[in-house]
Amino acid sequence: MFTIVKNEMIAEDIYTLSLKNAPAGNAGQFFMLRVPGSADPFLGRPLSIFDYDEDRKIVSFLYQAKGPGTQLLASLMPGQKIELQGPYGNGFPMPDGSVTLIGGGIGIAPLHYLTKQLRRAKPTRHISVYLGFREEGYMVDSFKLYCDELHVDIGGQITANVGFSLGDTYFTCGPEPMMMAAAKAARKHRAKLYVSLESHMACGVGACLGCTCKTTQGANRRVCKDGPVFLAEEVYNV
Repeated sequence: MFTIVKNEMIAEDIYTLSLKNAPAGNAGQFFMLRVPGSADPFLGRPLSIFDYDEDRKIVSFLYQAKGPGTQLLASLMPGQKIELQGPYGNGFPMPDGSVTLIGGGIGIAPLHYLTKQLRRAKPTRHISVYLGFREEGYMVDSFKLYCDELHVDIGGQITANVGFSLGDTYFTCGPEPMMMAAAKAARKHRAKLYVSLESHMACGVGACLGCTCKTTQGANRRVCKDGPVFLAEEVYNV
């Protein structure tokens, strides 16, 4: 059991949740969170790491209260206990050169910790961040701490603002149409793009096969175990 130190709404239906004494993970990995005593034992929810404070051992999550599981999470108060399992999955790689991150909506969650880790791994690298939101931006100032340039778009198509090139490594997470558009542009310019997929998960360890996705080679991959991070060309045939 882990103790909640913060659980607050920062935008409409968008919350930040922080737990103390949590294990460390890498950007792109996720934890399974379950509310103890819940009537449904499968109400665990996979949440990617938004941030991790190494000194205080506090892990933070950014989530949207949308379904019954996340709405139950949103009702919890500081001081209450929650079950935490993980970290699970394969995170983002750490390239040497310049990077560009493209996030849409709640998909910005894993990209924040990625930006932080990329900066720490190589302080001199150039980091560009593009964030797109439907109606209201959030957590934008947190990204400013670690990137060289930040572009925010409200109500538009954020991928239209990104200049893809062969030199950078690209990362994206967000709505499926946005990631497919990024994959198409990356392929056109022969740029390397990593995508973080979202999927309904029951176990988080690949046993239930509930999060299986097709690859461009025809084989099935498990988002929780083999991902959630994939090369775009592995999962998008655009």
